[in-house]
Amino acid sequence: MTTPALSDSDPSTVHPADAGIDSARRAGDQRVSAAAIFWRILGATSVCIGIVNAFIPLLPTTVFLLIGVWAWSKGAPEWRERLLAHPRYGPPLRHWENGRTITRRGKRLAVMGMALSFSVTLALAGVRPVTIAVGVGLAVLAAWLWSRPEPADRDITP
Repeated sequence: MTTPALSDSDPSTVHPADAGIDSARRAGDQRVSAAAIFWRILGATSVCIGIVNAFIPLLPTTVFLLIGVWAWSKGAPEWRERLLAHPRYGPPLRHWENGRTITRRGKRLAVMGMALSFSVTLALAGVRPVTIAVGVGLAVLAAWLWSRPEPADRDITP
């Protein structure tokens, strides 16, 4: 008995030896690597912390969103693009990615947030070496922040 010839032109006909390879390839296309899962979790956690801090200013929002964009660029590029396209959070993230620029409004808000944070720390903890260190650190950070270039006028969104 002879086996009927399998046609290369007919996609519905798969040689039995190749069937396992094709199914493994299809399954492989749907699998996500452990590294991608790690980057997705890191990105999602960072973005969640950033969004929560937009409403409860305990930590800086933008820093966590930047970490999320960076992590998602490694594990979920489509999620990264969605965050960069967001109407509220996207523009400052794109400014940072496209030249490390910060709008003047962003600088003002960040420095005001740091001043408020330091005032609360000083009121609650009093003048101690640790609060002085926090104040010096925030002053250095504010100076660095103001040294960042601002985006060109055409790049600024309202």
